[in-house]
Amino acid sequence: MKKVLLVLFAVLIAALVIAEPEYAVEDYNGVPGGTLFLGTTSGPKTLNPYWAQETSSTDIIGWYSDSLFNADNKGMPTVPALATKWWFSEDGKTVYFQIRKGITWSDGEPFTVEDVYFTFTKVALVEGMTANGPGGAMDANDQLPTVEIVDDYTISFTWSVPNVWGFKWVGYSDILPKHVMEEAVDNGTFSETWTVADLDKIVGMGPFLPVEYTEGVRVVLERNPNYYRVDKNGNKLPYLDKIVYLIVPDLNTELLKFEAGEIDIYGPTAENFPRIAEQAEEKGWTVGVGGPALGSNFIAFNWVTKDPVKREWFRNEHFRRAFVYMLDRQSIIDTLYNGLGSPLYGPVSPSSGFYNPEIEKFGYKYSIVRARLELKKAGFSWLPDGTCVDKDGNPVEFDLTTNVGNNVREAIGNKVVDAAKKLGIKVNFTPMQFNSLVQKLLGPDYEAVIIGLTGSVDPGSGWNVWRLDGGLHFWNYSPELRPDTVSEDIWWSPDWEKRIDEIFRLQTSAVDPQERYDLFAEFQMICAEYQPLVYTMNQNYLYAHKKIVHLANPEPNPAAGTLWKGYAIWKEAE
Repeated sequence: MKKVLLVLFAVLIAALVIAEPEYAVEDYNGVPGGTLFLGTTSGPKTLNPYWAQETSSTDIIGWYSDSLFNADNKGMPTVPALATKWWFSEDGKTVYFQIRKGITWSDGEPFTVEDVYFTFTKVALVEGMTANGPGGAMDANDQLPTVEIVDDYTISFTWSVPNVWGFKWVGYSDILPKHVMEEAVDNGTFSETWTVADLDKIVGMGPFLPVEYTEGVRVVLERNPNYYRVDKNGNKLPYLDKIVYLIVPDLNTELLKFEAGEIDIYGPTAENFPRIAEQAEEKGWTVGVGGPALGSNFIAFNWVTKDPVKREWFRNEHFRRAFVYMLDRQSIIDTLYNGLGSPLYGPVSPSSGFYNPEIEKFGYKYSIVRARLELKKAGFSWLPDGTCVDKDGNPVEFDLTTNVGNNVREAIGNKVVDAAKKLGIKVNFTPMQFNSLVQKLLGPDYEAVIIGLTGSVDPGSGWNVWRLDGGLHFWNYSPELRPDTVSEDIWWSPDWEKRIDEIFRLQTSAVDPQERYDLFAEFQMICAEYQPLVYTMNQNYLYAHKKIVHLANPEPNPAAGTLWKGYAIWKEAE
């Protein structure tokens, strides 16, 4: 009898452990129920997280798939998800993740550390098992991590050297249900699993599950009753019952459907934003302008151009600063962006969590007077007829190009031409076809160019641009990278540029977030002071939604849009 009681006691204890899931408590106070209507121009091509390569697929997958951690409102990996916490070993080579206890997949099966181990050792880190391969997890020695289960709730990833990029890659990777996917992995059919015809087979850890897809018409998702997050009142999230994506043929149709009330949340262009804003009060909409985009447009001068006279101009920071001051950014923003843009004076967008506001102390505002003063500091002077000349009497004239058909870049070029005339400088602006431009850029075979790069919340993504050995360090290619066009006797790199190179090497191993922020803060201050690239402006993030829709995101921005923390969005009854 005593033995039976002990067994019953053990069973009871186990049941109690299972009955107390480690929910994530969110500080929201919404009202459950309702359907959210969104617009998209294309339906998903696949529902497999590791074979999706288009946003039409990943937008849907993001609702039912989840990862070890999520991004915060600034795009930083700080929000616990399937892992409750993570930490590094003393040598920085190993990262540990502690997973959430007592939660279940959408089909009721327990979520365990085995699911995480399976995801990485059988799929994510295996060559040929995913569309993009495991390269993002490799360290500086081109080594993938060793994955080990430490205990029932802890898993570790160890590299040969510290690898912050690998850590983020792992943390953001979609976790798969082993009990559902193991057979497909073993028999070699994983890439064909979870097609758009497999809606009834989808099992996830996210807040919503796809239940209907009618090609060219709509995608419907319903709430996951086993989702692991709750609000501060103990209500299980998500609040919404359904999300319906209406598939429209083009962006203009999406605009019309929003105006007709058929879509709840809409992302306007700068061109149609005034039209939306005019109707907002009458239609009961909330419209807003977020921070500038994460990408950039800038002017680059070729420091290794074959002309020794121009080479000396372009390498002079006062010469480059003159162009910072002479560019009337606001007039371009007003003309092309309907005023919905922001000046940019450095390589990191204010929308990034790594943005260093200290760069604003340089006060780079439009001023022809300040531009003239910078030219004087660089040794330039003016002839009686107003022509700007260098210390040797050479008139300042150079060629500027960009890709033809890009309205913003062509507008920047025309502004530079006009402003330069006021300073006695002749700029020959000739846009060209994009492919030809890229060839000249990589040559390098240009004098000055207006070009742009896609950005990221994390400046580390720009290592290929900022390191001296980077394949896109196009304003100052080294002889090692371009032996046919850059000789040892003309190449030169200032100490501050070498420091930027050092920063981008150090940041890969900086596992402490503050240390990494400080490195990139210094990087931005160097760029703001010396202007290796003369930055211009970005369009701001624009959004509109019905007032009866309550976003979870208090500040929609390029890093975290209107659907951030979608499990906490709620909607009043219409």
